[in-house]
Amino acid sequence: MFHFGAIALSVVMALGIGVMPVRNTETEKDEPIYYENTGGIYGQTTSSAYTTVVKVPYTSKTLTANYNLSYRRPTLTFAPAVGCCGAIAGGNVVAFYDRYDENLIPNHVSGTSILNTFAYNIGDQYTDATITQLYEYMAGGNVGMTKEQFKSGLTRFCAEKGKSVSFDSCMFICILDHSKLQACMQANQPVVFFLRNYNVLNLYSGENSDSLAYYVSTTSHIMVGFGYKSYSYETSTGTRIFDFVTISSGLTGSGYSDLFDIRNKTIIDDALAVNIF
Repeated sequence: MFHFGAIALSVVMALGIGVMPVRNTETEKDEPIYYENTGGIYGQTTSSAYTTVVKVPYTSKTLTANYNLSYRRPTLTFAPAVGCCGAIAGGNVVAFYDRYDENLIPNHVSGTSILNTFAYNIGDQYTDATITQLYEYMAGGNVGMTKEQFKSGLTRFCAEKGKSVSFDSCMFICILDHSKLQACMQANQPVVFFLRNYNVLNLYSGENSDSLAYYVSTTSHIMVGFGYKSYSYETSTGTRIFDFVTISSGLTGSGYSDLFDIRNKTIIDDALAVNIF
């Protein structure tokens, strides 16, 4: 089992940069993080990051929503170059649909059926080659990519496999439409997030108290959601609601239990439900 605290010491981001500077304090959880959007490029390498733990004591706790597209989602992290988080995200989307058409990643065994769900395999040389090709199509050797480059690169990749791809935004004006996100995932479509500032976290349950261990970064980033989960906590000061997305972050060492808190220290530029058909 991956322990979230290890991120602060050893995580190597899929963006191709080294360990982030870390500030380990609970008091910073309420401090805003600001990031200057550099022309819509995702996969920037200049950022700050820290870890923090938020404790939620409660008198009662209710899981109000819980849905996953698979028992075990794709968690590819191979980084062929600096600033390739979009290619990794695209690789995880392609790996998801390879279950339905294994021509998408030839020679790669996508996973194993378990009753009415699916457990995806880890990456191999064939998924690495897919990410490398997506990086070439999306970024052309540059550091980072725009949303349109991500879309055009994935579209080109799929067309060469005889497939079409569609993108459906889960945003309403400039706000994430959580209901639409849930509907798209229930329609078996992963959702790709285009972010300025992001978090990933692990949730640890205790007796009458949960701990949310966050890793927070100011990097512009692209990652993929494969499910959602919401909790309602009754506390001594009232009700606290947390809405999470089950994420494939592209971060090395944290692929098995990551969540993304959609309302905590993040700027969501877009969230695209992707269908390959």
